[in-house]
Amino acid sequence: MYRAFSGASHGKRERSEVREFEYHLETRLWEIRRELEGGAYAWGPFHRFWVNDPKRREIRAAPFRDRVVHHALFNVLDPIFQPGFIADSYACIPGRGTHLAVERYRAFVRARGERGYRVQGDIKRDFASVDHAVLLERLGRRIGDERLLTLLDTLVTHGAEQPGRGMPIGSLTSQLFANVYLDALDHFVKERLRVRHYLRYMDDFLLLAADRQEARCCLAAVRAFLTEQLRLELNPRRVSVAPIGEPCDLLGYVHHPGGRVWVRRRSVRRLWRRLPALARRVTAGAIDSDTTRASVASWFGLAKHADAFRLSQRIFTQRDVENVGKRQLVQRLGRARIALRSRLLAGGRVK
Repeated sequence: MYRAFSGASHGKRERSEVREFEYHLETRLWEIRRELEGGAYAWGPFHRFWVNDPKRREIRAAPFRDRVVHHALFNVLDPIFQPGFIADSYACIPGRGTHLAVERYRAFVRARGERGYRVQGDIKRDFASVDHAVLLERLGRRIGDERLLTLLDTLVTHGAEQPGRGMPIGSLTSQLFANVYLDALDHFVKERLRVRHYLRYMDDFLLLAADRQEARCCLAAVRAFLTEQLRLELNPRRVSVAPIGEPCDLLGYVHHPGGRVWVRRRSVRRLWRRLPALARRVTAGAIDSDTTRASVASWFGLAKHADAFRLSQRIFTQRDVENVGKRQLVQRLGRARIALRSRLLAGGRVK
């Protein structure tokens, strides 16, 4: 339980609910353990709020006590289910992520010599559409402990948006459950359709085919499987069949023939609007340097994987009126130089 508390509180120790829980840490952890062992654990109410990055979504945040239990469940369930996930499932799995998925897509394209067709799809309202009966059946295939299955049943039901459907966005267990749910699709595409070049990141998937007819057949088979087996639908506005040689908008980047990679326009517009607002908030003392650094660093983390040096230079020259971004960049480079100098003085090898 302490490991679960450490995971739930990581980076959040200054929040009032975390500090209050930690003040009575041993007592609270023993209370949770007794309730779990006795089958009497009751989930608390969600805190609901909306985010608009990039589209408007409702986030339902569980109380901290529940988040500790979420981490405890994740620590037990993840080693059971993760080994069964395909290698090209990239969301919410340690050591993977969007950048690795992007590199994998580039490798797919190179392997095909930029010839053939790609199918891209997005599942409509993935979290809100998860069928509880299907999810619990899939969980029950790998879990034999009845108390644990009962606890998972109460957790899944507690997060329902409507009777029998839905999971809250923002919960660690929801991320794991989404991977377990869509793992069936991954294995169907790889093992039944025999598609070699396929990857998925949460509710977004992509596969490559030899020609347009094969691509359309694969898309039809995926759509039928989602409807019949998982009771999900594809978002008609986010489904496309196109030649591999055309630009591909995938996971924040636009991939062009020849290996050129651009940052998605939506991300550029977001930074363009953010910088002056960030400067005003810093001047007014509304945010601290850590928040400022994190906001600017998110762009650099995105841009370093694309051909975006001149773009970044132009944006920060024209919009960074208070030099907020440039100051953070200089501080970041300065810390890197200090660390490098320390390693050299210590006689360490620089890789």
